[in-house]
Amino acid sequence: MAVVRLTSRLASSAVVRSAPRLAVLVMLCACTHPSRRALARITAESEVRMAQRERFEAMMHQDITALDTLLDDGLTYHSGGVLQTRQQFLSSVKKQQLIYESITPRTVRVRVYDGLALATGRSEMRVRNSAGLNSYTVRFTEVYVRRDGRWLLTAWQAKRVGA
Repeated sequence: MAVVRLTSRLASSAVVRSAPRLAVLVMLCACTHPSRRALARITAESEVRMAQRERFEAMMHQDITALDTLLDDGLTYHSGGVLQTRQQFLSSVKKQQLIYESITPRTVRVRVYDGLALATGRSEMRVRNSAGLNSYTVRFTEVYVRRDGRWLLTAWQAKRVGA
């Protein structure tokens, strides 16, 4: 029993003696600046989220001029079982075949890979069309490509899900 207490005291005194060194190591790790790569990733994720917000705003305000600057020429837009090209999508918004009254993204995750970004999430949608007003939730996947210093939507895929 005495050996166990002595060993226990020695172990705890060793921990106490190494605590200041451990504290300094923790502080150094906490105070180091993120790497350039980490900063670039965080910046790119933020830019993609901003591009998404700007696009949703342009869709809700039927701002074709703004929307035109946010979409890649090779856009494929797949929603509600319909696949549209960039021009077809812009035309449907311009002709008010779809009127986006509200778009509220939720739980969006953005991942960035060398000039490409993938965003996934859910969105609450209120859309008016010839059938009337529809409110629903979609799960979506977006692909963005970086061109001329901007993130452009190049693919949208959405599927309705239960609220």
